[in-house]
Amino acid sequence: MEENNILPNNPEHSGQVSLPFNENQFKDFIVSLLGKPQTITKHLRGKFEIDKNNLTSIFEIINQRIYQQNDAKLIQFRASIYYNDNTTVTLNGYDHLVNYNEKLPLISQAVHLTWQYLVKFKDKGSFEKQEIALSFITETDGSVPFVDETFARPYYDSGVSFRISHTGRTWGADIEAILTKHLETLVQKESKFVRFFKYNSDSANHVLSAILVGITLFFAIFRTERLRLINANNEDSLFWIHHYGSYIFLFFGIYFLYRITMILLEEFQYYGAPSFVLLTPESEKYKTKRLSSYRKEVFKYIGTLVISIIIGLVTNILYNHFLNK
Repeated sequence: MEENNILPNNPEHSGQVSLPFNENQFKDFIVSLLGKPQTITKHLRGKFEIDKNNLTSIFEIINQRIYQQNDAKLIQFRASIYYNDNTTVTLNGYDHLVNYNEKLPLISQAVHLTWQYLVKFKDKGSFEKQEIALSFITETDGSVPFVDETFARPYYDSGVSFRISHTGRTWGADIEAILTKHLETLVQKESKFVRFFKYNSDSANHVLSAILVGITLFFAIFRTERLRLINANNEDSLFWIHHYGSYIFLFFGIYFLYRITMILLEEFQYYGAPSFVLLTPESEKYKTKRLSSYRKEVFKYIGTLVISIIIGLVTNILYNHFLNK
């Protein structure tokens, strides 16, 4: 292929296209488009609340940064919105996103944003394809994947995930830093209390078990030492067998209380702080209902823990009271 080759206007060349670069440049261009780029993937776990203004703001931040750095061209922007009736609306182009207005009574559950750019780096001779994919996913049944489908997330977990496919390491790292900095202003981490009991259920079980057993052991040791002082010369083995046997029975009762408490609390790990994609009026209504439901779940969890500990304490007090009679 000759450089700047212009085909004559005759029937023999009908349907052919002339490209303004030579054969080697053409090969480099095709390789840059079809080659396997490096990727950067990141997930930010936590609750968020975004609307159309947030999405357009993210678009402008990314677009402005890329055009400032290098000679670049946005070849495609796509926004896919997922709704609670399992429908998906894909908008091709930034203007379509800005002007989109869903009138149906649907709840938006997730949105994927994808940018595709042709970027010419200063140390490269041709344009190369770069891609950015960003996902906002609220708590769902797991049917909507993040941009990184290999990411393992707890059931009903929400969060933000992005993937940068790039051919320039510095460029990719810079975009990752910009995205992370901006997204951290949108994603709020759950309180340490909620995160502990949600993501460390086994540890939470051990803590409750230790508290209930500790209360019972305290009363058992206290009463045993008191009886030893009062009955220092009592060598009646049946008396001590009855004494220790009664506490074995009490420990079984405390264990039963512990198991009942765990059954009541085992679903709490599915109730993370809710996130919202507010792109429809129905989503706004859902937000009010969901926040009310979440607060009730948190109070229920804390209340169940406190009541279980109080019952364990009162049980020990009453048990020792009746044994002392």
